[in-house]
Amino acid sequence: MKAQALMISLMLATPVFAATNFGSTTEPPKPTTITPPKPTTAPTPLVTGPQVTGLFRIVKPDGATVIQQTPIGMSTSVINVINVATSDAFLTSGGKCAFNVKYDEVSGLAATNTTNRLFSNDTLIAQNTKIDLVPNVLKSVWTQPYLFPGQNNVKVVINADSATPSVGWVRVNVSGTCGAAPTTPPTTTPPKTTEPPKAEPPKTTPPVTTPPVVKFVPGSNEWNAITTAFGYTNYGVNGLKGKNFARYSELVKLNQDVTVVFNAKVVDQATYNALMSRWNSFVMDPAFMAAMKAIVPTTDKK
Repeated sequence: MKAQALMISLMLATPVFAATNFGSTTEPPKPTTITPPKPTTAPTPLVTGPQVTGLFRIVKPDGATVIQQTPIGMSTSVINVINVATSDAFLTSGGKCAFNVKYDEVSGLAATNTTNRLFSNDTLIAQNTKIDLVPNVLKSVWTQPYLFPGQNNVKVVINADSATPSVGWVRVNVSGTCGAAPTTPPTTTPPKTTEPPKAEPPKTTPPVTTPPVVKFVPGSNEWNAITTAFGYTNYGVNGLKGKNFARYSELVKLNQDVTVVFNAKVVDQATYNALMSRWNSFVMDPAFMAAMKAIVPTTDKK
């Protein structure tokens, strides 16, 4: 009996039997509650105002034929380049070339009476005013900036008078002089020598030649510009008559002068430059553009 009691005591002392709770049940562990994360709401995208987009295009006077084009960049780290020549300009004056340029903008919001400005090397070269935009509808703007011979770092500023204008960049390299007179290199005096003077042959004076007069005829780019001025001034003279346009008499005189050249089918360089300078003053005049827009018949039907 003593041996059996000792055996039972040893068995109860072992870990297996000591861990067994005879006559009771072991409760299962309580499950851990996991709270699923709340779904996050995607932020509402910001609706932006007028933004520059698309291509910077140098076009012919018809507005459709592209001479050169490149995408407008949004930073100065990499600027896309256009190479054009003096002959691509529709007007040269004072060492500057005037080009027909088109660029695009778009807005997520409706915008009215906005202003765009173009700069070349920080010099203002063109300005477009009273621009209205329909939300998410591409707007093409036609302007005629004067560029300088050589490199032009062109900055396109959209909605320039707002607190958050949109800025784009393009580089336009213009070859040629844009009508500027060539510079004469300085002359140097040869050093004096102690040698006796040598007999020189008699000098002959070359005949004086008059440089040929440059003239433009139908088929040239310059004549296309004359045709454009002729058509628009005709339309303006007829449509703005009695409309109290402040420069109406000036427009009539320009139309008369352009008509004389148009009927003659030839124009010299000086007359062409003068006529295009006068016509360009109307193209860059917001009052003229607004008056012309007002007399253009509409085909919209409601």
